[in-house]
Amino acid sequence: MKIVKKVKVRLVNGEKIRRFYLLGIPVFQYTHQNGKLKIERCRRHKPKPGQRVFYLKVHRVHTTGFDCIQHWIDIIARMDAFIYFVCDNKKMKEGIFKKPCFFYNEDFAFIKSDRKTLKKEVPLLLHEVERQKLWHRIAYSMLTPFVHAAKHNYKRTYNIDADDIMILTKPELIAEALKKAEFYAEENDLDCFNFDMFVSKSFGVHWSFGVVYVRNPQKCLDVVKKNIGWRYNEYLIEKYSTKYVDEFNFNVDWVFTFLRDTEQLKLKTFYIDNSMVIHMPDIALSRHWAFVLKWHKGVLYLPVLDMLYDEKVWRHIPVYKDCVKIDIGLDDKSVSDFFNEFYSTTYGFENDILGIARERNLISERMYQKYKN
Repeated sequence: MKIVKKVKVRLVNGEKIRRFYLLGIPVFQYTHQNGKLKIERCRRHKPKPGQRVFYLKVHRVHTTGFDCIQHWIDIIARMDAFIYFVCDNKKMKEGIFKKPCFFYNEDFAFIKSDRKTLKKEVPLLLHEVERQKLWHRIAYSMLTPFVHAAKHNYKRTYNIDADDIMILTKPELIAEALKKAEFYAEENDLDCFNFDMFVSKSFGVHWSFGVVYVRNPQKCLDVVKKNIGWRYNEYLIEKYSTKYVDEFNFNVDWVFTFLRDTEQLKLKTFYIDNSMVIHMPDIALSRHWAFVLKWHKGVLYLPVLDMLYDEKVWRHIPVYKDCVKIDIGLDDKSVSDFFNEFYSTTYGFENDILGIARERNLISERMYQKYKN
């Protein structure tokens, strides 16, 4: 670790905050405001009373990882929420500042996965599973938002896999959808309310993390602790027909699936009608993964399987009957509207080439004018 380190926090308004760290602890920062140098001590950043809290789990550096993170930052700004980045990867943390990601304010902080609070429970929950070390590490990260929120008594929190999930809709619309999901969760006294990443794709079987609204973090932790031997509880397995635990038991998602099915936690799932999401975009073209999903007219549509692999059966799966529809009036243009705003371009290279093609008489004047305009 460097003794002294400087990072630039870039804001969307063009301002840069230069922050200095001493042995990893933020000490002071300075900005230029109206031509004047402003130096101040770094304050401890934490949520305001009653403020929403988003836990963005960010560990995996890949080509579009920082785009996914930026989009979540944009969404969270529309919800006036505080961000805790749950990050154990030094390169990822540095990348957020260097790529860079742009912030709207200083309502964010970094924390590491809590590997102490549930040090005894996690190895017992995921005992002798394949790739045990990997799934233990992921479990600590997945459960850290519950531990941290319970410790600080945060009431409205989100648990987000922010480095590899992008909902392809404008941030203000996603914020509207999430607020509607919050209202439903409150009205129906849910413990957790997750976005339909796996439930419909697995015909209602698998409840998963990814995008989850959490209402009762301490209750969730207490129930998890009571189910250390979940895979061997023959009474519950028989009563609730959860024999899937013999094969599907390797991560915390399956623990929560079991807790849903055995009615120990009240967990439900929502989807945003006419929305499209991409999960792990760096491998989304893989036939096995093909995780580009769209919910439309009661059907989950997988365009990669349809358009690239000409898959006739698995390209359409019925939205699972218990999933809650969140309708914010999205139309077929919602995806292109998002992309055209998020990835704007001036077609500079193409226009240069177009001019060369015209000079060399490779194209007609009509074609030139069409693309030039």
